Amino acid sequence: MKQRGFTLIEMIIALSMSLLIIGTIGSAFQAALQYQRTTPERLNAYQDSFGARKTLESLIQGAFISDDEGDTLSYFVAADPTGESTSTNGIVFTTLSRPLEGGYVLSDSIDFEELHEQFGPQGGLSEVSLDLSPVGTTSSGTGLFLRIQTPADGDPTQGGTERLLIPDVTAISYEFWDGIQWLTAWDSINGELRRLPPAIRITLEFEEGDPQYITLRVPGSDVTADNPIVQTTEGAPTGP
Repeated sequence: MKQRGFTLIEMIIALSMSLLIIGTIGSAFQAALQYQRTTPERLNAYQDSFGARKTLESLIQGAFISDDEGDTLSYFVAADPTGESTSTNGIVFTTLSRPLEGGYVLSDSIDFEELHEQFGPQGGLSEVSLDLSPVGTTSSGTGLFLRIQTPADGDPTQGGTERLLIPDVTAISYEFWDGIQWLTAWDSINGELRRLPPAIRITLEFEEGDPQYITLRVPGSDVTADNPIVQTTEGAPTGP
């Protein structure tokens, strides 16, 4: 019996299908390689962003101002590194929630003086500064800088250690809830106000990408809708 061979059209169709399958497999392989290269970078960026947000949340949730009117070691001020409360590029406040250093916790030493010399004071009231302009010199780049000083020394303009918390931030703004509305200024040092805002809204703008909005509660605040901050004629917050 005579066997029938492939026609030219059948050969062309088979070749076309083979090329299509090979192209699809090649594209899938290329996509897999690209995913393998970029996933660690994206994961690291996400972890850094998540860690920075958790740091902000922890420090702000631990914000503290004592009831003592004569106390100069605890405060909450929307200010720049010079201490001027007319700028909201930064905030300086005292907190009770600074975490213990990991090395301090894991250290085998039982000598307090040795631990203190190596890691500095741990626990207690700490001063926290968040600003786009670092207090000291840095080669870390631009962005939002975090400065922490333990214990707080009553000087909100300097001291402690500083690091770049969120890179590539080009602009930042803060808003503070007073029980009725959002304010753009807060000063517990130069005014009569010695209360914490119950919530803070932070807007971060970056060199690339969309802005980020972070709203954080302050559990230590006694400000509520029934117990708001009284406004002066100039609109600055004062005590009840």
